[in-house]
Amino acid sequence: MDLRASLNAISAVVVNRPKPLREFDQIYMRIADMLIQAEHVSKWLKDANTVFIGDGDAIALCIVHLVALEQLKIGPKTVHVLDFDERVINSVNRFSKHYGYERIISATLYNVADPLPQQHYGKYQAFYTNPPFGASNDGASIEAFLLRGIEAISPSGICCAVLADYPELPWCASVLRNAQSFLIDNGFVITELVPQFHTYHLDDTPDLTSCSLIAKRLGDCHTSVEGMSSPLPKEQLEHFYGAHGPLNVHHVRDLSNNGKSISNEYQLEPF
Repeated sequence: MDLRASLNAISAVVVNRPKPLREFDQIYMRIADMLIQAEHVSKWLKDANTVFIGDGDAIALCIVHLVALEQLKIGPKTVHVLDFDERVINSVNRFSKHYGYERIISATLYNVADPLPQQHYGKYQAFYTNPPFGASNDGASIEAFLLRGIEAISPSGICCAVLADYPELPWCASVLRNAQSFLIDNGFVITELVPQFHTYHLDDTPDLTSCSLIAKRLGDCHTSVEGMSSPLPKEQLEHFYGAHGPLNVHHVRDLSNNGKSISNEYQLEPF
């Protein structure tokens, strides 16, 4: 890997992505951490049709771009990003079109509170998610994103998840344990966990770190995630973004004319 070329590639992705909305826990990784994360998970996503359940960080674009520039030797076969923020969707599709990646990466609007659309059910071999960290809901928001990823993959698929992992905050260990239990209960085995692997642009907890968790689904295991997808229960939405942060916005709509008018950037669309 050529470090200069790789960081320049990541910079092109970063310039393209929208500004984070803190109220929805859109907390972006630092650029160097984005690079090592893309390199790290690319081998787990090798040749897989992959779905990203949310991707404010734009790791999906990072991986695809680095592979295309031959800075990464391996990566997913295809990538589809599902996100409730139309700005994120437009940024993915805009970048994809500009660089000629339309056959490799695409994105559509979707909120995890809704049932997973049938065309995505069981379609993929791997999923990736970096969900809200679940500090005030004991990881219920994480389970929502994991659930949609599990629904989207085949019986022997791969899960790549980014979860809070900061020893000075006791809730991180509790939430990490609950997330692992949820995966195990749904037929996964934890194959790798790299602790304190990433850092963030976060004003109130600048030293917060997260881990990279990889799990593989065992195809012969009976799980609770079967059949048709259903909406999330109301009680799971009440503290989705924290103690006083219910999930009551269905979509973030892009009013920027596809990135050309930043002063009129977005509008919140309630349920």
